Amino acid sequence: MKYKLLLGASFGAVLVGSLVAHIPASWVWQQAPQIRGLEVSGIRGTPWQGAASQIRWQGKSFGRVQWDMQVLSLLTGKLKLDVRFGQGSEMNLQGRGLVGYGGNGPFAENLLVSMPASEVIKYSPAALPVVVNGNLELTLRDYQFEAPYCAQLDGALAWTAAQVSSPLGALDPGPVIADLTCDQGKLVADLSQSSADVASEWQATLAPGNAYSLSGWFKPGAQFPPQLGQQLKWLGNPDPRGQYKISYNGRL
Repeated sequence: MKYKLLLGASFGAVLVGSLVAHIPASWVWQQAPQIRGLEVSGIRGTPWQGAASQIRWQGKSFGRVQWDMQVLSLLTGKLKLDVRFGQGSEMNLQGRGLVGYGGNGPFAENLLVSMPASEVIKYSPAALPVVVNGNLELTLRDYQFEAPYCAQLDGALAWTAAQVSSPLGALDPGPVIADLTCDQGKLVADLSQSSADVASEWQATLAPGNAYSLSGWFKPGAQFPPQLGQQLKWLGNPDPRGQYKISYNGRL
């Protein structure tokens, strides 16, 4: 009798385990609360390993996404997914890394996202008479979300093969790198670059309430475009080191 009970329990455990292991990801998505502005189509596979052919957010296509869950992370109370996304994105967005959700909310680890700089300039609030080239690469080594922006952030934003062209001339700033951190809920970016055209250092912050500040300096180099140089008179005189100081504050 005990043997039959044990056999039945083992069979039941295997059956339940098989059902859980093969539950369709599309069915799980249908049961999940809907998020306004988020559309996911072409879901296949399971919650543990699968893909979606198209993700759209606020009408923008982010392309295909693949995921592979780190099942053992569930034992620590965290959901961790190795993801790869962006194939077919209308913004030429590409990304890969680890994203998840734990007791403190969403987080990311070793997440790399890249897209052409020309795509970013399209979202400028004002039409700018410039053409930008190069690629923007965002690296989030350790990110923990907390409303409205962050609780922890260790990351970097790099602009590679950077170039800016305007009717007054072209600038080659060389590699542009910004270190990203979180300071008491504020997003902080410390940026520096140097080339034969121009050198500069900046700090930008975004505080709760969408209040921003930008401060720093730039110094024209030996190859700074002459026509652009003529426009610098509107900024006043540089300091004794040849640096033009700039500071802005406002609200997005």
